[in-house]
Amino acid sequence: MKLTKEICKELGVPQYVKLPIPAYAIELIPENKHLFEHEERLDFDNKTIDTLEGRRFEFEEGDYMIIGNSNEVWTIKRDIFHATYKPVN
Repeated sequence: MKLTKEICKELGVPQYVKLPIPAYAIELIPENKHLFEHEERLDFDNKTIDTLEGRRFEFEEGDYMIIGNSNEVWTIKRDIFHATYKPVN
């Protein structure tokens, strides 16, 4: 069995909302390369990024690189980014 939203609701699992904490985001496209040319954790040519935990992840052109409050970085797929993030200003 897999836990689903429906099963969690039936079981009375607590539900949470992620806090709206602002983060910086850069779309990983060649036109933005100047914005991350000094970011040593990101290898745009090989499409990899090293996380705070020391894990290396692959990304696709068009994904977004997020810079968090502790200056940690991670990537998010373009469609997920647009569905879950909105501009602060």
